[in-house]
Amino acid sequence: MSVLADTDLTHLVRTSLEDPTAEIAEQHVTPVDAESGAFSTAGLHRVSGTTTAGATWSFFVKSVRSVRHSPALATLPEHLRGPLVETFPWRADADVYLAARELPPGLRLPRLYRVDDLGDDSLIMWLEYVEQAPGAAWDLGRYARAAHLLGALAAIRPIAGSAPGPSPDSGLRVFCEKLLPGTIDPQLLGDELWRHPLVAPYADDRLRQDIKILIDRRTAILDALDRLPRTEVHGDASPQNLLIPADGSADFVAVDWSFNDPAPVGHDLGQLLIGRVHTGRLAVEELPTLQETIKSSYAAAFPAADPSHITRGFLGGLVVRSLWTAIPVNRVAEEPTPDLHAVFRRRVALARYIADQGLALDL
Repeated sequence: MSVLADTDLTHLVRTSLEDPTAEIAEQHVTPVDAESGAFSTAGLHRVSGTTTAGATWSFFVKSVRSVRHSPALATLPEHLRGPLVETFPWRADADVYLAARELPPGLRLPRLYRVDDLGDDSLIMWLEYVEQAPGAAWDLGRYARAAHLLGALAAIRPIAGSAPGPSPDSGLRVFCEKLLPGTIDPQLLGDELWRHPLVAPYADDRLRQDIKILIDRRTAILDALDRLPRTEVHGDASPQNLLIPADGSADFVAVDWSFNDPAPVGHDLGQLLIGRVHTGRLAVEELPTLQETIKSSYAAAFPAADPSHITRGFLGGLVVRSLWTAIPVNRVAEEPTPDLHAVFRRRVALARYIADQGLALDL
C-alpha cells in the first residue's frame, strides 16, 4: 500500500519509542491476514522497521471506509445496499479509540498514535502493534476472566435512562429485518442448500424446520431484546478481538470494536462463546460448560443486573446475530475438499446448538 510506504513516520516512531532524536533506518509494510473482516475494512498492515540506533518499532495500521466503497456491496441485491450503507458503523472502532473510553482494570485499548482522515469517508488508524503472549491458552479460566471484564464494562456504563423500548434502528434489527430476508433467508428456506453434498451429510430435516421456526420468531426475539435494559458494549467480543499482550500490561487488549451502540445486557457473551468455533479452535461439544462459565462470571461482575435479563440478552442476541450464518452458505460453491467438509460438519453442529438455545428462550 503505497500511501503507507510513503508516509513520513519519524514523529510517530519518536513518540512510540519515547526518543525525540530517533531517525528511521529502514521501514517495511507487511499485509496482515485476518480470520474475518468487516465490510468496512479496507486493509490491515504491519508497518515496522529499525532506527539508526538499532531500536525496533512497529505499528498496526487499519484502513477503514464507508461500506459504500466496499466491493462486497455489489454482491447484495440493489435494494439492500442503501440500508447497509446508512446503518453500518464503519468508523466505530476509530471512535472508541478517539474517545479513550474508561475500561475496567485488566482491559485496555491499543494505543492510538494517529488517525489520517483521507476524506470521502475513509480513515487510516495508526495503532500500537500488540505483541501477543506466545502459547497463551483460551482455557475456562481465560474465558471466565474475559466474561468478568465484559460484565464489568457493562456495569460501569449502563445507559442512563435506558428504559426498555423499541430500537428500530439498532444494528441487529436492520441486519435481521432488512438484510437477511433478501440474502440468506431464501437459501435457508429453500431446498437446494439442504440437498447440497456439503450440508446434507451433517444436517437433518429437524434442523431445517427449527431454523424456519426461529426465522418466524425472529421479530418476537428482537422485541424481547428491546425490552431489556441496555448497556454500552464491545459489539464483537470474540476471543480473536481480545488480545493477550506479551508485556502483561493487561489481561486483554480489546480491538475491533463493532456495532457498539447500546445493546441488551449480556449481549457481548454471544461472540465470546462461539468465536473460536468459527475458526475451528473450539469444539461444539465444549459449548455447554463454557456457556455456563461465562454467564456466571459476567453476572458476578454486574450484580445489579437481573440474571434472567443477562441470559435473555446473551442467548437471544446469539440467535438473532449468529444462527443464520452458522452454516457458511457463501462457501457452497467451493470445491468440496475434506477440509471443507470438516468446516461444514462443525458449522452445522454449531447451527444445531444455537437453534436449541433459541427454541428454549423464554420470551
